[in-house]
Amino acid sequence: MAPKRAERMEARSVLTAVLLADSFTQRFRPITVERPKVLLPLVNVPMIEYTLEWLAKNKVEETYVFCCAHADQIKKYLAESKWVEGGARRMRVTTIVSTSCTSAGEALRIIDQRDIIKSDFILVSGDTVSNMNLEPALAAHMARRAADKNAIMTMVMKAVHHPQQRLRLGEVDTLTCLDPATARLLKYQELPAAGASKSSAYVKVDAAFFSERDNILIRTDLVDCQISICAPEVLMLFSDNFDYQNLKRDFVSGVLSEEELGNKLHVYELHGEYAAHVDNLRSFDTVSQDILQRWTFPFVPDTNVLQRGGAWGMPTYRYSRGHVYCEQQVHVPRSTILGSDVCIGAGTLTGEQCRITQSVIGRHCRIGKNVTIIGSYVHDNVTIQDNVVLEGALVCENAHIMAGASISPGAIISFGVVIGPGHRVERNKRLSLCRQVVGLTSLSDDELEYPTSTGHTSGGGGEAVSTSRRLCQQESEANKQGLGIGGSDYEGDEEEEEEGDDFEVSGKALSFEKPSSAAVRAASFVAMGKAILAGSQEEAVRFDVEVVGPGGAGFEWRPNEGFDVERFSIAAPHINQTVQVDSDADIAEAGAEGNDSEKDGESNEDTTDDEEEEEEDPETVWKAEVIETFLRCVKMRFSLDNVVIELNGLKIAEDRTFADCAKYIFTAILSLCLPAPPAYAKGEYASLFPATGPNISTQEGKVALLRAFKQQLSSWQNLLQRFLKNEDDQVEVLLTFEEFCSEDGVFEKSGEKGSAYADIFPQVLKQLYDLDVVSEEALLVWAAEKEHADESEKVFLAKASEFIAWLKESEDEDEDTEDEED
Repeated sequence: MAPKRAERMEARSVLTAVLLADSFTQRFRPITVERPKVLLPLVNVPMIEYTLEWLAKNKVEETYVFCCAHADQIKKYLAESKWVEGGARRMRVTTIVSTSCTSAGEALRIIDQRDIIKSDFILVSGDTVSNMNLEPALAAHMARRAADKNAIMTMVMKAVHHPQQRLRLGEVDTLTCLDPATARLLKYQELPAAGASKSSAYVKVDAAFFSERDNILIRTDLVDCQISICAPEVLMLFSDNFDYQNLKRDFVSGVLSEEELGNKLHVYELHGEYAAHVDNLRSFDTVSQDILQRWTFPFVPDTNVLQRGGAWGMPTYRYSRGHVYCEQQVHVPRSTILGSDVCIGAGTLTGEQCRITQSVIGRHCRIGKNVTIIGSYVHDNVTIQDNVVLEGALVCENAHIMAGASISPGAIISFGVVIGPGHRVERNKRLSLCRQVVGLTSLSDDELEYPTSTGHTSGGGGEAVSTSRRLCQQESEANKQGLGIGGSDYEGDEEEEEEGDDFEVSGKALSFEKPSSAAVRAASFVAMGKAILAGSQEEAVRFDVEVVGPGGAGFEWRPNEGFDVERFSIAAPHINQTVQVDSDADIAEAGAEGNDSEKDGESNEDTTDDEEEEEEDPETVWKAEVIETFLRCVKMRFSLDNVVIELNGLKIAEDRTFADCAKYIFTAILSLCLPAPPAYAKGEYASLFPATGPNISTQEGKVALLRAFKQQLSSWQNLLQRFLKNEDDQVEVLLTFEEFCSEDGVFEKSGEKGSAYADIFPQVLKQLYDLDVVSEEALLVWAAEKEHADESEKVFLAKASEFIAWLKESEDEDEDTEDEED
């Protein structure tokens, strides 16, 4: 009878997930001092909604949401959004609250102590956005578990095929060693950042890996998706090892280093589906743009499947061309230009002559006249007055940007902050109504918001007690002075929980969730232009006028020592961020070699200046990036969709347009019909080019070149069509084709031999037209523009004159036919 009872027990097991709703990091400060990261809007929807909806879509029946900082906000949101039991959802959601937890390791130990996980479960962070089908990964994990009970975890990872992809996510480089036959993880190590010493750039691989297998796979292109399928033994290992704090750096590395215990980790590599987590502000921007560009389908705005809890209500988005999403009751004047990749929430009003592109605007915002918003994220109830410029910035709820102000890339304007008229907020400045607590820069978000008052924390000990006392002293002093540290937001003993399914870990805690009430009132008076009474608490508040400007309200938050501001900035990364810096020894060695050239009578200084000028030309660098990315896709035989993903990722990372990509994709296609340019003649892409080119001085050679181009164009016409969004983009490609043939601009001295196409210029235009890459309208617009140019710029118009005349005649015949039919 025992076997039958076991079968019944297994039949009743449910698919369970553990969702960590705390980041245990500082990267979103000062925003996360007032609100948990998982409730921050990601394309106008709280971040946690993407994770919960994805779990429900994959038929997860029960999810435990572990909360620490701002647990009351998360619980309230879940209750109002009806995710908890009793709501109209098929997935049961239960919250677990601990106000003293400071790491993912502690969170998993608490879950183990509760003894609520009885079978294999999904471990995911609350900032994960994915549309992957979990069924194959689950099946692979369960098959391994059936064969070997020591296979305790399967990590979901995804390959990035270009450094720009990792850069735009703010991810560190990692080395992953795998058994290619079983996908077993053998080694997982974070690699040193660019610019590190050469000694730290070497990685040791244990020779013992080869004792049980003929070969191993060493990869540096895999990124962790923060999705893992775990056995209950994972929780037990965390309980047995209190030094396990970080899931990857501690647990994964620890398990791999203790191979004698027999525990095994495996990797499931994701292909063709989306998965990413919002680990920092850089990835916040990246994932937002991916959502707008529909890589996360069906979790995109216009499907309206993602709810907004509480008073926010159901979404009502509609999709328009160019990835523009607007809810109902959005007022956009005709003089306002909405570029591509824009999302605007209900009730938002924009003034005349505004320009908004690659940005998300929340609900009930008020935007004045002549406002420019590029690559920025504006939350609900924000007021932006006339002539304001926002570029690559994040503006939180209830903030006010006064007339003529300018917000530089990377700036963070937290809740309720006021930027004074005409003031310029410098790059990467972070402003809040909460004053930064001095001397606590080493604490994580959750330690700042909930430092324990007992001494019982992992790695905390007596330091936590002194921290708590120091915070109490600072808070008391702040209340006297009306400063924005904590105000009256001290929380004592947690209220007793009502009976239900929520778990609560008791303990006293300090909460620094809000600025002081005096600071909030002072900021509201400033925003409304009201005078502050002399002698009041509001008058005692001294905002940092040098960073918010006269007539502004807010305090500056400085980054912690060692924090890489540019790497985790919400602004688009610089191109040179991917360039590795040579070590001091390399520079010295290069300098020694340079002395020889001086002996020969050459000016080394002039040569260096010329090289720096060439390297700093952004268009030349961009052209090389596009061509190299395209050639790599050709070499690896990527599918069309994957090629689009690669090039689109590069476009977003460099904040470029589709036409910027298309014109150099096209010239790369042209180059593939000729011998390799010097830049690729001896590299990994040399085999893609023919060894010899046709003799273009003969008619046979011209025909052969045109035939080769037609073959290449047939292969890549769909790619070009995907990137040529409109008539203007097509005209841009034609203008670039002219430069390519005349070897001008970025093609000068490039060795691409574009002049070979000069004599067959009209025939190439005909092929573009026949394969619907360039429309008749675009060709006629190009010709019309050239008619007003200088004679020296009409060379290729003259070559294509017969073809253009034929197009015009065809257009006239079509019009005559239509008139006759009428």
